[in-house]
Amino acid sequence: MFKNYFYVFLLLAYSLTSLSQEFVVNWQKTAGGERNELAYGGVETSDGGFILVGSTNSKNSFDVKDSKGFDGTGGNDFWIAKINKDGALAWTKTFGGSKDDVATSVVRTSNNEYLILGSIQSTDGDALYNGTNGGLMLIRLKENGDFVSKRLFAGGNGNTGTTFQQVNSFSKPTLKLLSNGQLVVGATRSIGVSPFSGFDFYVAKLSAFGDTLWEKTFGGGLEDYMNDIIETSDGGFVMVGGTLSLERDITGAGQGFLDFLAIKIDGTGRQQWERGYGGSSYDVAFSVLENNTKNGFYIVGESSSNGGNLGSSLGEKDGVVIKINSSGILTDRFHFGGSDNDGFYNIIRGGDNVLYLAGTSQSTIGTVKPKGTLTDAWLMALNENTFTPNYHKLLGGADIDLARQAIYTSTKGIFLASSSRSADGDLNSNRGQSDFWALNLSLPPPIIFGKFQAFLNPDEEIELIWTTTFEKNSQYIYVEKSDDNKAFFQKDEQFAVGFSEGIVSYRFIDKNPSYGQNYYRLTYTDNDGKKYNGPVVSFKFSPLSLEAPIDQIKIYPNPTTDVVFVETILESPQIQLFDIKGNKMPLVIKRLENSKYQIEINSLIPPGIYVLSLRNEIAKQSKKIVIK
Repeated sequence: MFKNYFYVFLLLAYSLTSLSQEFVVNWQKTAGGERNELAYGGVETSDGGFILVGSTNSKNSFDVKDSKGFDGTGGNDFWIAKINKDGALAWTKTFGGSKDDVATSVVRTSNNEYLILGSIQSTDGDALYNGTNGGLMLIRLKENGDFVSKRLFAGGNGNTGTTFQQVNSFSKPTLKLLSNGQLVVGATRSIGVSPFSGFDFYVAKLSAFGDTLWEKTFGGGLEDYMNDIIETSDGGFVMVGGTLSLERDITGAGQGFLDFLAIKIDGTGRQQWERGYGGSSYDVAFSVLENNTKNGFYIVGESSSNGGNLGSSLGEKDGVVIKINSSGILTDRFHFGGSDNDGFYNIIRGGDNVLYLAGTSQSTIGTVKPKGTLTDAWLMALNENTFTPNYHKLLGGADIDLARQAIYTSTKGIFLASSSRSADGDLNSNRGQSDFWALNLSLPPPIIFGKFQAFLNPDEEIELIWTTTFEKNSQYIYVEKSDDNKAFFQKDEQFAVGFSEGIVSYRFIDKNPSYGQNYYRLTYTDNDGKKYNGPVVSFKFSPLSLEAPIDQIKIYPNPTTDVVFVETILESPQIQLFDIKGNKMPLVIKRLENSKYQIEINSLIPPGIYVLSLRNEIAKQSKKIVIK
């Protein structure tokens, strides 16, 4: 067994428990049209893929084939995209009318159908019979995208009619599948005549077929905006959002412009308690999760307040997590982020007592720096026992990027339903202005590679160098070679480090390269002998040991002072001047004819003996010249 390796950085003292289990991006996919697509939610499909839901105002461009909202009005349609498990776009669908219609939530039923809920402002197209005040639409699809049915929660007309709040920064409709197969809808609704009307939390319990079993509203005397609702372990529900109501209406509310609001009801819709939490400025809750001991809840959102019962802000706006007990009493609060604008939109539970929070961040968080000057998608892994972050990940590019929902997948990874305006950094494309951005994250493989490069060394051998940035349970690294990038055979076997979080460097020299293109692939095994494929690099080898006859190059005048002419049989040569120590000298080269060049020698080059070198892919020539 041949082993040839060297390590720039190596710490063999690492133990398994000392290595971070930070998720890495397995694949990502952007999808959209020439205008704006915004993703609000997602769900894993039965085949290991994902369905994303949101809005589009593109039409017949790139991935968006049709949109009713685009025609002359600039409105949005529901946009639904199916992503396969390998990150390929399977299909897309649009629903809506000529105004703004936005899908915000999706669930998968036991028979692998998909229910999509969102707000509608249209009164035509798929939203026919909706009132002008705005309503909700529920779409049912099969996994292949075939339409099954729809249902409208129609808004009314005029000042006295029902109004469902359209999606905005404070509010969005949500749909959840219950443990018995039934459904619950949460939204923001008002009924009545201004100034006696106001927005309240709206809850509707539906049968598995989408029929209303009961519906109720909750809230204070002023505006209340819902963002999330969950089923609780006692068969009831907790809903969260923001409130403008005062302390006299809701205990703990009225602290600032907008406060967190949480309301608990039982399974029949009877209110058990309601509480506000906030400070002097803007605070809104976006997501809620029951804790692991089933005696309280975690509420997450964003806060720009100082003081009040949410505490002081770290920056302009923070991601906030509060703990409440089963009666809604605040027991603890935590601010996360940096000096700029940060916020959480979603909280879920993963494995091994880890909570995952998704949102957006513009800040440097500890040692994790943003990808640009605007916001990035933010994923935080939080230890549920200690409530300290395991790690933060900022994902994105130079423009605005954000993650609306995290999904803990069947393969124990994380899927992020995100939106992006970037085309650099972690993204490799952008269709238009804002795109759907799907990210599939998983635990790292045994080896994460850094750079992998091939170059020609002075002995005209192909030299490979590569680095690893993370290794866990890695055993062997193999260098494989191919001349067609299809059939590879093994060239070398090296011991891997085994455990490392630093940069480890490796090296291999191919002393017998093939003429033409040489492909090299790294593969590796873990301690169980499982084999993984790594990166591929190629190098085009043209032997330069072929020296053209010396009489087929003319250099004059020689000796020279400031200019020399070269005539050569080589086509398009690379011309360089070296001193006797091999240092490269500056030149100005002008092509006069196909085989004749004028070379101006820099006046700062001292007198002496130099070597003028000409080479291309076929041959090389060199000749000594004297500079006076």
